[in-house]
Amino acid sequence: MSNNPQDNKTFEAKVANLIAATRHLDVAQIMLLRRLTMADPESRRWASERQLVVVFSVIVAKAMERAGMDALREARSKNFATMVPAGTEIQRQADIQVLSEVATQMLGNPQAPMSEHEAALDKLLSIGPAQARERTTRTASPIKEPPPLFAAQLGADSERLIMPAKMRGLTDMEVDDDKPFTDFPTLFDDTICAFSRKLLSIFQVRNTDRPERMPFILAPQFAACYEDVLRRMVLPAMRTSRHIQQMGMNYNWAEVGGAKLLDIIQSGEVNNPVLHNWDTRWAGFRQVKGKKPKPEENPWPLFREDATRSNYKPPDEDDLGVLQDLIRFEIESFAKAWREIGQLYEQEFTPNARQEQAREGALRDGMMKWASKLPDHVGELFAIKAYYMFPRIDGQFIRRLVNNFGRSDNERRRNAPFLADFAQNLMD
Repeated sequence: MSNNPQDNKTFEAKVANLIAATRHLDVAQIMLLRRLTMADPESRRWASERQLVVVFSVIVAKAMERAGMDALREARSKNFATMVPAGTEIQRQADIQVLSEVATQMLGNPQAPMSEHEAALDKLLSIGPAQARERTTRTASPIKEPPPLFAAQLGADSERLIMPAKMRGLTDMEVDDDKPFTDFPTLFDDTICAFSRKLLSIFQVRNTDRPERMPFILAPQFAACYEDVLRRMVLPAMRTSRHIQQMGMNYNWAEVGGAKLLDIIQSGEVNNPVLHNWDTRWAGFRQVKGKKPKPEENPWPLFREDATRSNYKPPDEDDLGVLQDLIRFEIESFAKAWREIGQLYEQEFTPNARQEQAREGALRDGMMKWASKLPDHVGELFAIKAYYMFPRIDGQFIRRLVNNFGRSDNERRRNAPFLADFAQNLMD
């Protein structure tokens, strides 16, 4: 890639626009866009073929994650028929090759079909009295990170795409198994609240002397208010659902503990009783014009009261998506992202004697990389946290960073609403 800063800036802007444009497309639509982009000579003005291959591989992998692992396995078993757009046989085979490579990184190699002899032997072995299978302990394989997207990171390693697993971090969360089991409702509430506390701790800003009001998710005081809303308005209503009550009878919760509940949350969006009732409950907090909400269905006054008392910007109905997604967020990958951002800041602005100083713009590129890899809004919230935590990050840095999220104010507000609003209200 060119070392010209202007070329790098163009590449970053193009990639940011491409990511924003494909965020809500399905795999087939993205593959059609990939086909058109790879064939367009204008694309070579801002990226090489290798760079476009890497960028689209990451975008396709994120779309596959949105579709769910079960849907991806089914699509692979049918040779990706539902994910390949119409075209010539050569185009379709090329698309299938791309999809197969990405799916292999996410699911592993497909299991080879059994021969006729193996199938017959398997059938014979299956006849007879069933025996209880010995329980075995399975260790999750180590999860590797995808390559970075942007100019500073697109080196030789970027030719190999490895994406993180769906919902990484839930099963790695520490669960208090030593706490005596009382009943399923208590375990249900305590497990989800404990996960929320740990997740929010990654975002929290403490001991800052900067006066600007921070977004709610960064304020330490918000965690207690959020948990209060969960325990009073969200979780009790969820537990009245027939599906949640049935789930409470399906397992020996005294034995499996909260870890099993986290496994269920991790299992994906399809037929997930916890996520379904979670979303339904939060959707019920959207107020209907002209109708006065019931106190037990109106958390917004509680949020506003706590925000006024603690001096942070409260959530409102526009933030419902973020509040719902907190249970879906990835603790381990978020912690990794923040650690890398801190390391990049140190290497660029305050390197010690043993460190080689990072090039100018390394922190910015790292923030943009994580903004593209993590769920919506997480990257921009980490950028705001960096403003409070790192003395050399000032208003000028934040305003320049915002420009990477779009060409116009409207586009930047659409792609990074928290960061755009924060930058507009900065004093320095």
